[in-house]
Amino acid sequence: MKAFRFRLQTKLDISIRQEQLARDELQICIYERDRILERLEQAVRRLISLEQAIREFTWQEHSFQELLIKKEYLPIIKTQIKDIEELLYKAELILEKARQVLIARIKETNTMEKLKEKDWQEYLHQLSLEEQKIVDEIAINNHYRKHIS
Repeated sequence: MKAFRFRLQTKLDISIRQEQLARDELQICIYERDRILERLEQAVRRLISLEQAIREFTWQEHSFQELLIKKEYLPIIKTQIKDIEELLYKAELILEKARQVLIARIKETNTMEKLKEKDWQEYLHQLSLEEQKIVDEIAINNHYRKHIS
């Protein structure tokens, strides 16, 4: 009998490679989202720090002009935070798409591997039948040889 050969091996190899590429893409998306999250956390910390500085403002240590500058900077930081939140939302959408692609690739690879396993089991079954056939022929030949002599 011929050696086992999965007829869709090329497709399985491609599917495995595509799955790995999808995993890599997902990792990149996660890294990008985390980077944006860090930027957001930094902006929020700056906002909190600035609000704290305005609340604790004392006339002896600072000038009125410095207080005005800090108050004028508040809307700028809030705008930055909104922009970063928007970027984060977009990054989350891209991340979710990458997850969906990876899930689809995993399903495709699993399906191909199940087909390969099924073909392998069928091959083993056919091999077993052929071996049994050979054993039966040997047994029949031995039986006839004993009765002829």
